[in-house]
Amino acid sequence: MRPPSSRAALAALLLSVLPVAAASAAQPAPELLWTVGGFSAPESVVYDRARDRYYVSNMATRGDGATPGDGFISRLDGSGRILDLKWITGLQNPKGLALANGRLYAGDDDALVEMDLDRATIVARHAPADGEPAQFNDATADAAGNVYVFSRRLDTVFRLSAGTFAPWVKVDATTTGKFNGVRADGDRLLLGSWQVPAPDGEKAGHLTTIDLASGAVGRIGSAPIGHIDGIEPDGRGGWVITDFTPGRLLRVGPDGEVDTLLTLSIGTADILYQPDRQLLLVPMLRNDHLRAYRWAPQE
Repeated sequence: MRPPSSRAALAALLLSVLPVAAASAAQPAPELLWTVGGFSAPESVVYDRARDRYYVSNMATRGDGATPGDGFISRLDGSGRILDLKWITGLQNPKGLALANGRLYAGDDDALVEMDLDRATIVARHAPADGEPAQFNDATADAAGNVYVFSRRLDTVFRLSAGTFAPWVKVDATTTGKFNGVRADGDRLLLGSWQVPAPDGEKAGHLTTIDLASGAVGRIGSAPIGHIDGIEPDGRGGWVITDFTPGRLLRVGPDGEVDTLLTLSIGTADILYQPDRQLLLVPMLRNDHLRAYRWAPQE
């Protein structure tokens, strides 16, 4: 990370060269605070309040010709400085991260990976019973410590609860699309799809809801939103969303109305928003860095 004295200059430089969409009249534009680089396809970031640490998943090589098992987790201090770039290694393409039960979880190609935070080691890999790669992506945990991931291969949300990993809710992907983003939000899950099949071609993804108690499936709003990756509650009843392909940061209101906050570049991945700090962290997967913004939703 660059020293604090250079942050203002860095912000001015980046904002002068990046295409930035004007914020709507309703929502202010995020203010760039700092950037830290040196990652390898960073996909997700979470904050460990008990230890004042950030954890970042790195997919490393991916796609055709990828090196098996070169994915890793980075550990940062509470100011965003990298403490251990390759803190936990031996993952495939770790994506969404979740903290629960004193453990760190990552959605990976083959399994939900469970990691011990004190020993910095992998302690379990939770996979579908058929033994085939799950194609997991994002991960999230509810207030009771249950962890959820979505299998794109099986169109099923899996849940890890009290040590048991099992299918929880199967969805109709022809209606919802295949989910990328997954986020526990009170008494429901929010799930963001990449695209949705339609008679006249694919439409952009939208936000689906699943009730934690009943498993009932619903939707927020009626209009397509984008290639949804990260989903974070904004503390005011709405959500901050990343639209991965055009690189947009969006604010989606309670009724599904969408405001564009910024347009960066392709690769805005699984974000973290801390309302108490008004701090928005954005992994830029294609650019190998993490950005931190000051932002708060407008009343």
